[in-house]
Amino acid sequence: MSYSVVVQAAGGGAIGVGHLSRTATLANALRSTGFWKRVVLLWETSPELAAYFQPPECEVIIVPDSQTALRERSRLCKQQGIFILVTDLLNIQAEDVAVAKNQGYQAFVHVNDSGIGRFAADMLVDADAFKSLKDLPPSFKGVGLIGAPYRIIRPSVAQLRPLTPWLGDKVNKVLISLGGSDPGNITLQLVQSLYEQQLLPSFSTTIVVGPAFDSTQVNQLQIIVEQNQYLSIIKSPSSLAHLILEHDLIVTLGGITSYEIMCMGKPCAAVAWGSMKYYVEHLNSISLLANLGEVKNAVNCLLKLTNNIGLLHQLAKLGWKKIDGRGADRIATQISNLANTLLM
Repeated sequence: MSYSVVVQAAGGGAIGVGHLSRTATLANALRSTGFWKRVVLLWETSPELAAYFQPPECEVIIVPDSQTALRERSRLCKQQGIFILVTDLLNIQAEDVAVAKNQGYQAFVHVNDSGIGRFAADMLVDADAFKSLKDLPPSFKGVGLIGAPYRIIRPSVAQLRPLTPWLGDKVNKVLISLGGSDPGNITLQLVQSLYEQQLLPSFSTTIVVGPAFDSTQVNQLQIIVEQNQYLSIIKSPSSLAHLILEHDLIVTLGGITSYEIMCMGKPCAAVAWGSMKYYVEHLNSISLLANLGEVKNAVNCLLKLTNNIGLLHQLAKLGWKKIDGRGADRIATQISNLANTLLM
């Protein structure tokens, strides 16, 4: 018997693009098992973002909104015999699981920690490094894949994972990479503060502009960069992993990029912003990244951190040991096992 799976996600300027990156990696891992006849990525996003994140040789269906995604999902299930649905969507509710089952999907797998309805899934993947099976409620009856071993890391990053973590004796280069969209405009605020306060910098700073950044924000960043020889800007880099390797300390918002940095054995710091503050504080509590606080104070904290080489070594070592880059393969294996169990 042949098996097929739909992997659904949404991404864009308002909600970020991490869901697209994560599901692209998972779809690749599912294909690599050789178990699945068909793996379909169903993305609610723009054609431009889809082209940027689409993995080679993967089937992608692009839709403009959630209602169109719902209709396409139903069509795929009924006409193509696809029987497992994997979602990476925000605020999943129990009703969403019920709708998928009514459409004909025999199993609902959710890859996210958002929405109380995720506990109605047949399989839940929550890869926050500070989580464990103890965080699942007694009501959850499915399969729980919880914690750092299931953190999805892009192949382009995992392939460059060094044999040892960073052991530099000085921070010469800092990378600021706050996601693909930065909806809070934190990059501009951080760079403005850095430009104003660091009159005689001891390190150079590279600023990454993601593919979904607002054009006004990009233009303002460019103006600041042109006024300071210690600042440089890179737009939608083809390989963020290579940039991580080239820098001594990387600043994020505590999301997917933070875990990629850990996998590559580099020290990570994060600005505490909006809903991401929760993740930054928890990752800081287990010494996987340094919490720079809110953006208004972040540069002062960053300047102090660059002089604390011992702490930076500790962050790099613990992150490198915790995140090994094999999370997507582990999840793909477990989804295949779920399919076998359902059809026994």
